[in-house]
Amino acid sequence: MKGIYIHIPFCDYKCNYCDFSTMTKQYNRVDEYFRLLQKEITIYKNPNEKIDTIYIGGGTPNLVDSKYIKEIYNLLNKSFDLQIKEFTIECNPEFVTKEKIESYKSIGVDRISLGVQSFNDEYNRFLGRGHKVTDVLKSFEIIKQYIDNISIDLIFGFPNQTLESLDNDLNYIRKLAPNHVSWYNMILEPGTKFYKDYEDINRNNDIEYEMYVKICKGLEDYNHYEISNFAKDDFESKHNKIYWKDENYYGFGLSSSGYINQKRYTNEFFYPNYKRKIINEQKPINFSENIDLEKREFEFIITNMRLKEGLDLKEYNQKFGIDLYKNNKNMIDKWIKERLLTLENNHLSFTDQGFFISNTFFIDILV
Repeated sequence: MKGIYIHIPFCDYKCNYCDFSTMTKQYNRVDEYFRLLQKEITIYKNPNEKIDTIYIGGGTPNLVDSKYIKEIYNLLNKSFDLQIKEFTIECNPEFVTKEKIESYKSIGVDRISLGVQSFNDEYNRFLGRGHKVTDVLKSFEIIKQYIDNISIDLIFGFPNQTLESLDNDLNYIRKLAPNHVSWYNMILEPGTKFYKDYEDINRNNDIEYEMYVKICKGLEDYNHYEISNFAKDDFESKHNKIYWKDENYYGFGLSSSGYINQKRYTNEFFYPNYKRKIINEQKPINFSENIDLEKREFEFIITNMRLKEGLDLKEYNQKFGIDLYKNNKNMIDKWIKERLLTLENNHLSFTDQGFFISNTFFIDILV
């Protein structure tokens, strides 16, 4: 499997928790940005290279006119061998229109990731979002007329959120019954408004763990296939699995990342730098690194154990010549005894409680 991620940085507002590279209310740059994006794609052109998934994220991709999305797709179709198994575009509820969804459908988009964050208007204002619950419900109905595969993105563990508020979110999920739910534990990222306002906040890990358990139990009709992701049968994200399964993907656009032939790269974060390099017919890369064997070994553990199916110890041994269980038996057995890990059919997997503190396990196994 090989994928393409495309970053559309334009936003109507900046969310209080967002640390992505975005361009707020800079609509005069849309034409120029998409011309640069097309030049970047052309640099990587390889008509014989098979591509399985496309993911268009942001930013707010559905803020811009859908003609730009069509133009990018048409260029990709000329530049690569598209044999698409999944084509996703992120949407903000308040910018969803019948015309845009129709346009996306016409070029093969078959999955929409809808940025909801909360089904509580007061919380969404606090998060810096621009939509209301009524916008979510309206946009969901519009999308359903054309595209069946809808993923809803939510956040938990943000400042001042209550455990009880999750009941409201879960009720809406049951009512709408999307095929996929991503529910992320908020991280206070440096440079964001929330980081400045709440950097010193004493976060209650016990409450956040209770929230996580409540979410997992509330979504029991879904397959909990990854730490933060839940899907109905046959609706797991094919594109995201490329990231988690150590497979190749291109990243096009401002600040996007790619991973090709064990080399990871990240594009320029700041627009003037991105623009200058492309005008000079250079790849707009800010940073790149070859992933050596030791780093691949560790990253393979992390990415596979993000998944509910866990790490296949036999596959790991075949790939790297390392008996992970034998080398870490005491530590792994301790986690199993504390019901944080399971070891079944040669697969090492986190329990729900283990998922929540998985970073501790990765630190332990690295040491």
